[in-house]
Amino acid sequence: AVVLFFIIFNNVQINDTRIEYLDKILELNIINYLFVCFCVLIVINGSNFIDGLNTLNLGYYFLIGLIILHLNLNQLITLNNIPIEYFLIFLFSVLILNLLNKVYLGDSGSYLVGFSFSVFLINIYNWNNHISPFFIVLLLWYPCYETLFSIIRKNILRKSPLSPDSNHFHQLIYFFIKKTYKQSTLGTNLISAQIINVYNLIIFLIAMNFVSNSAIQVSFIIFNVLIYTIIYFKTFVYKYKNLK
Repeated sequence: AVVLFFIIFNNVQINDTRIEYLDKILELNIINYLFVCFCVLIVINGSNFIDGLNTLNLGYYFLIGLIILHLNLNQLITLNNIPIEYFLIFLFSVLILNLLNKVYLGDSGSYLVGFSFSVFLINIYNWNNHISPFFIVLLLWYPCYETLFSIIRKNILRKSPLSPDSNHFHQLIYFFIKKTYKQSTLGTNLISAQIINVYNLIIFLIAMNFVSNSAIQVSFIIFNVLIYTIIYFKTFVYKYKNLK
């Protein structure tokens, strides 16, 4: 309810998805608001799901912020005078403290970061219609797919989508690294987070050269989903073979 109120009060809408039939449906304001609310909630929940390793959540959004800053500095997008540099400095400071195991986001912090970035990126697209909306989707693909995949996975297992478990993607990566390389808990934690974030950084760096090309952005999204799904099932099988 709070998210929907914010969206309506600030008139946050998505007016061009590059999907003609969806754009026609979104011409109705109430449908548009509900659609935006749905998208934001997916990101918020995904942000909470991926907040299980030090620097994973903060690092992921810090990388998104750096990509946006780079595009702005190269005059590829405009930010309507929003001083993103100051926000990145703050985010980096918290990231360092999180790296040192001194500060944790917690549920409320994860929700706030996910909410802030989802609304911010929607506004960036509305200010820069020359870029593909799928580039924005690509930047948020990981928390979004984490949410959707978790819902599907838990429905198949006949569990509540809200019930916690230890089978999220980053947790399986953590188990694999811990079991294979015998690292300390904190070391495994940080290595696992960096593997995921470095992968996403590589994808973002390539994709930002094609910000207006929807076909390429969709290809990257599909590629990421396939990589995630393949690695998920391999590490899932590995975990339960090694628990016996």
